[in-house]
Amino acid sequence: LKDLRHSFKRECSSCLLRRPLPEGPLCGGGAGFHSGAMDAMFHEAKLEMRELLRKKEKRTPWQPTPILVAVSVPVALFAWVYYCCYSGLRSYRPQTALILGVVLPAVICIAITLGARQSLRAATPARVAVVLASSLWASVVLGALGGDMTFRQYTMSFYRFQDLAAYTNIDPSMDKGQSYMDAGQVYFREGSRVATEQVSVFRSDGVYCAAPILNDEFANQDGEDQVEQDGPFKIPKAQTVDFWAVGVGCCDQESRTFTCGAVPDPGARAGVRLLRDDVRPFFALAVQEWAARICPLDDNTGEGRAKLAPLVCPQARHPLFFHWVQDPLDEVDNLFFKGRHLYGTHVLAFFIGNCLLVLGLHFALFELGLK
Repeated sequence: LKDLRHSFKRECSSCLLRRPLPEGPLCGGGAGFHSGAMDAMFHEAKLEMRELLRKKEKRTPWQPTPILVAVSVPVALFAWVYYCCYSGLRSYRPQTALILGVVLPAVICIAITLGARQSLRAATPARVAVVLASSLWASVVLGALGGDMTFRQYTMSFYRFQDLAAYTNIDPSMDKGQSYMDAGQVYFREGSRVATEQVSVFRSDGVYCAAPILNDEFANQDGEDQVEQDGPFKIPKAQTVDFWAVGVGCCDQESRTFTCGAVPDPGARAGVRLLRDDVRPFFALAVQEWAARICPLDDNTGEGRAKLAPLVCPQARHPLFFHWVQDPLDEVDNLFFKGRHLYGTHVLAFFIGNCLLVLGLHFALFELGLK
């Protein structure tokens, strides 16, 4: 205000030197007019300064409408991206899920980001656009990652089971695995069990356990003469042991214990197919170790098998791996429900995290002076 007063005095003095002021009762002469105009101008500037100070005191980063938009829109986008990445849309129409769930949201984020960048360059208010763009990018990235994780962990298996066949009354001593390559859910014949005493283990990054599923006794208990004639094992009528119960970290080969899945439950006699391609080779190696352990080396060669009549060495020509369960339908449905529950949990977690992100960015950018 002092600078304004001095500037006004200088300006008025120069004007008075160039142009005489009128005399009269209204103006009170040149000096009266000069003093009155200066006081009026000073009063107006003082009022304007007070108004500016009042507005500055009212400035706050907590503007309800921009905050509400920055909180709600990214949550909706996160839920949409997550749904496209984990639901049946990805399983049956992966290209459509990619376009609708990733490409289109990314285009929206790019457009809003370019708008925020333009506002920053033009020195116009850009804080709301910057916060919204940041939150939207977080929703797309986290939604895609979370949806992919849930899809691989739960829903992919659920929808694959819908495409596989279900079989009942399978007799592991009579049926061959080659006849059930499309099996997803199986119910074994009454009396079928997991031969835990025949457990085989393969160790890699984990302990991979496999035990044959049989319908009768595997060891030949018909006497020494019969054992010498037919061998120490009762060869299944199918001539192969193709149905196996598997699990990870749930067995001990030394103590012959196998507790994977529902094996301890005497009422369980069903299985759901192992669908994970990344662990199937480890279980196949466990089966190969089992075959090599119970058979003499010569019996595993072509020449040795040709000399043996009848066959005394059990084989696993087309092994199929199952998780031993009591109710396959319930196990498969649980995959869907677990995926849906995880979806809701992640949406809620993102809503909370996004609220903190939006409030924190608004306050930080406000403190940095960004309008």
